[in-house]
Amino acid sequence: MKKRVLALFFSAVMAMSLVTGCSGKSQNETMAAKETEQAQTNAAEKGTKGETVLLTIFDGYAGEDPHGKFIYQYADEYMALHPNVIIDVQAVSTNDIYTKLSAMAATPKDVPTIFFTSADAVATLHDLGLTADISGLVPEDLKAKFANGVVDSCMLGDEMSYFPVAVQPLAVIYRADRFKEAGLEIPKTWEEFTAAAKALTKDTNNDGQMDEWGFDMVGSNNSSGQSRFMAYLWSNGIECVKEEKGKWITDITEDQKFMDAFSRWTNMNAEGIVPTGITEVDYPTAANYFAMGYTSMFLTGPNALGVAYANNPDLKGNLGSFKMPGDYPGTMLGTEGYSVSAYATDAEKAAAIDYLKFFVEHDKDMQFWQSSGKIPATAEGQKADYISGEDYAGFLQQIADGCRPTVKFAGVSGLKSALGNAYASVFSNEKKNEEAVKTLVSDVDELLGDYN
Repeated sequence: MKKRVLALFFSAVMAMSLVTGCSGKSQNETMAAKETEQAQTNAAEKGTKGETVLLTIFDGYAGEDPHGKFIYQYADEYMALHPNVIIDVQAVSTNDIYTKLSAMAATPKDVPTIFFTSADAVATLHDLGLTADISGLVPEDLKAKFANGVVDSCMLGDEMSYFPVAVQPLAVIYRADRFKEAGLEIPKTWEEFTAAAKALTKDTNNDGQMDEWGFDMVGSNNSSGQSRFMAYLWSNGIECVKEEKGKWITDITEDQKFMDAFSRWTNMNAEGIVPTGITEVDYPTAANYFAMGYTSMFLTGPNALGVAYANNPDLKGNLGSFKMPGDYPGTMLGTEGYSVSAYATDAEKAAAIDYLKFFVEHDKDMQFWQSSGKIPATAEGQKADYISGEDYAGFLQQIADGCRPTVKFAGVSGLKSALGNAYASVFSNEKKNEEAVKTLVSDVDELLGDYN
C-alpha cells in the first residue's frame, strides 16, 4: 500500500512539474511550482535537520578490503555534520544480502532503510516490493551529474529503483607482462581465449603439477559465479531471458549452439586451464589468486584491480584489460549502489538520499573508488587519473561500445540459480554436459512458466 501511495505522490509531483516552463509562467503555475519545491525542502529538512532519524544499512562494501573502511568513514563524517541522523552500517556480503532481504519481505519492519543492490538483482527486489521509487527524491541537478546511461540503468519502468555509486561492467583483466613474454595477442573469440589460457597454464617448478593457470574462473555456485557464466553466454549471442510480445522466452535449449557454448565453459575445467577445486573458487579466492600471480586472466569487474594492487603493488604497470571475447555485448553497465526501502518513512527516505548524495560528492580524493578499483558513477569521477591507464582500457572500451540493458526479469535470481546448478553439476562430475543441459532446460522452462 505504501508503495502505491508513494507512486501516486510522485505522479502528482511530476504532473505539476509538467505545467511549468522556463518563462512566461502564470501566477497559478508559479505558485504550484513554489509549493512543490517547498514540500520537497520540508521533507529534506525533516530528515536531515529535524527529528532523530535512524538509517540502517545492509552494506556489501563494508566487509570488503581495502575499501570497506571508507564506508564507515563516510558515515561518521556525515553524522558529524548531521547530529540528528544515526547511521548503522551492517556489513553483509553481497551474496547474503539478497537472501536476507528475500526472507524479510514477509516482515517489512525488519527491512533495513538502505541496502546494497546491483543491476542483476534489483528486478527481484523490486518484484518483492522492497525498493522505493526514488525518482522524485533525487534532485534533477544531481541526476545530471551521473555518467551517460547510469540513471537509465537504475530504472525499472518509470521507477528509479536504486541510487548509483559505481559501474562495474565486466571485462578481462590480464597479465600484460606474461602476454608479451608468450607472444600472445588479445583474444577476440572464446576459442582464441581458450588457446591463450592453455599457453599461460604452466608447471613453473617442474614438479609435475600445474601451479599457474591461464583463466581465473569463478566456479562457485553463487551469484558471483552465476553472473559471470550468464555474461559469458550473452557474449556468445545466447539470450538467457528476454521479453517478446509480453512473454518471457529464452535461448537456453538443447540445440547445438547452446550445447557448444555450455560445453566450452565446463571443458575449461576438464582441460586444466582453470585452478583446481574450481567449485570452491569464489570471487574473493579468485581475486587473491590473480593478485598472487597464480592466474593470468580474470573475467571480472574493475574492483578486482583494487584488490590486486592492494595485495601486490608490484603488479602496477604489468596489468591490462580487454573487452570480453565474442561478437555480442556480454555485460550490463553493471551499475551498483543502494536501494531505499519502500517501507521507510518520508523522513528516512529524505535522510537516505541526502546521505547517498553526500557519499558520491563529498570526497574529492575519491578514496573509496580508488582503493576499490571501481569506476565512479559520476561523469566527473570517470575523469579520474587512476582509471586512465591500460588496466582500465577494456572496461572503458566496453562502456564506449555499449553494454546490455539492465535485466528486468523478476525471476533473474532463479534463472541464475538454475545456471549455477548446471555448471556445478558438471564440475563435480555428477553429470555430463548433455545431462546438465537437459536438466537446465527443464528448470528454465518451469521458471518462465511461473512468470508468463
